[in-house]
Amino acid sequence: MYMKVRFLKNDEPHGREYTYKATFPVRVGQEVIFPGGGNGVVTEIDVPEEEVEIFKDKIKEIESVVEESKQ
Repeated sequence: MYMKVRFLKNDEPHGREYTYKATFPVRVGQEVIFPGGGNGVVTEIDVPEEEVEIFKDKIKEIESVVEESKQ
């Protein structure tokens, strides 16, 4: 699944959206961990493959989801 994510700065979404992929379910508003560290928040899910076709070979996969109890 392809999704749009914004990086977190001071625990707030910041900057533009970036496209990532995941092999596990995520939902909008969920905090995720990027490859190599850093956190972001999911802003859109189920991005159509046609929208990312020209650069999909460069899309990185998110590592995991931040546990709900950790705010």
